[in-house]
Amino acid sequence: MTNARRLHSRLVQAILFAILPALTLGYQITAKFSANQLAHARFDTAWAMTAIRMPSVQLLIVLEIASFVAWMTVLALLPLSAAFPLSAVSYVLIIAASVVVFHEPLNALQLVGGLMILAGVWMVGRGGAFDAREPAPQKDDAA
Repeated sequence: MTNARRLHSRLVQAILFAILPALTLGYQITAKFSANQLAHARFDTAWAMTAIRMPSVQLLIVLEIASFVAWMTVLALLPLSAAFPLSAVSYVLIIAASVVVFHEPLNALQLVGGLMILAGVWMVGRGGAFDAREPAPQKDDAA
């Protein structure tokens, strides 16, 4: 793999690394907003029709499709062992958004758990999983 191609691959991975959690975060914030608006309506056909006409629900559909496209792109570029931990970053962002956007309380367990998730994602990344498309060096059997 040439240096230019390797750089391009890393750039695409970095962009996807930013896009996937952002799409998930946008989806969850929009879903919570939509759920709050629909909370007092009876769940029936009229509820579904009301939901479909809501701009926030329409945005949910767009975000879901965009997330699907981004996820398929990530899976085409990265091994699953590297891609899936990437999705865990979304959990931390959603905890932060719940505090900032919806003024929900944050307790110590959520804070520690979020930091542990970030540490785990960092460890997977440092383990070389993001370069897994390149063959790993083979150990010399004679050594």
